[in-house]
Amino acid sequence: MRIKGLILSAIFVATLPVAARAEDRDFFAGVDVLGGVATGSSSTKDGGGVLPSFNGDGVVENVRFGGLVGIGAHIGYRFKPSWSAIVSYQHVRGNVSWDARFATYGGRSSFDGTASSDVIMGSIAYARPLSEATSVSVKAGLGVTFNRLSDLVETDRGTGLFGSDVAGHTKTGPTAQIGLGIQHRLSPSATIGLDAAFAYVGGFETGNTRNGNLGVTNINPYKIDDVWRGTLGVSLKVAF
Repeated sequence: MRIKGLILSAIFVATLPVAARAEDRDFFAGVDVLGGVATGSSSTKDGGGVLPSFNGDGVVENVRFGGLVGIGAHIGYRFKPSWSAIVSYQHVRGNVSWDARFATYGGRSSFDGTASSDVIMGSIAYARPLSEATSVSVKAGLGVTFNRLSDLVETDRGTGLFGSDVAGHTKTGPTAQIGLGIQHRLSPSATIGLDAAFAYVGGFETGNTRNGNLGVTNINPYKIDDVWRGTLGVSLKVAF
């Protein structure tokens, strides 16, 4: 409902009568809908275990991300005809899974859950016109991301039986993004855009407890490192 409300509000504002010329409007705001893919790896070699009885020795392998979907919003200011400063927020989520190999007893487990990111970013964009209504742009940004693993379920790879529910956790870190886009002006105030972006997202980490056959016990967290994300998004921007 929130996504639908944002889009309908932006379309409503875009259709209002306007008296000022488009080139006089330096402030703008918009909504974004995007999809994409991600990749990452893990250096974890001491994950899991039932502490303090057994030290964790789980080696993480085969990190896999499913398709991503996201929504966002942005506001900006055009300080020169071709240059703009933008502040944006995005919420992106998708499935994640990995395997762990335990040397102590020779077992293997699979983990499935959800990886989500809340990203706040500041960007600089440069636009070059192709025609009176169409332009291309390049964008670079830096920000902070709140990466969360949640709904994590561990199963035994040999039998497929339930092992545990692993606690989620939110990890905060820096993020950077570069992107290319094409924009087309629909009216003096409304512009639709198609944007491709490539971003460094940082890392994800589980919590330090599991709830399984021994109840709630402490574990060493499982970590996913150096996640990169590619996205393709559609945006609707309103100048004012």
